Amino acid sequence: METFTDPKCPRCQLSFEQLPRGVVKFPPHIIDANSRERAKFASHIFTEEYARKSLEYQTLTWYYEGLPVAYKPLLDGIEVLGIGWEETAEYWPTSPDPTVKVVQP
Repeated sequence: METFTDPKCPRCQLSFEQLPRGVVKFPPHIIDANSRERAKFASHIFTEEYARKSLEYQTLTWYYEGLPVAYKPLLDGIEVLGIGWEETAEYWPTSPDPTVKVVQP
């Protein structure tokens, strides 16, 4: 499988220290792409749950591809609690807060 990374993405443009932490809204271009894809499929195929997972994953990839990220889902984005092994260690392998997810997009 071949992958493509947009050289204009924040992950490619910013240093590790400059990557956003805290509340990160879903980028408009990701919302638009998600909506276009959703329109192509029946609602029982491209479900609300799938749409939400897709928004989260694409946002995480846009900002943090290749790095471990601890985050909480928000209505219109994510709350980034930590990036990198050091910052995510307290949330891995289990977190005291069940809404916290740790992934490496």
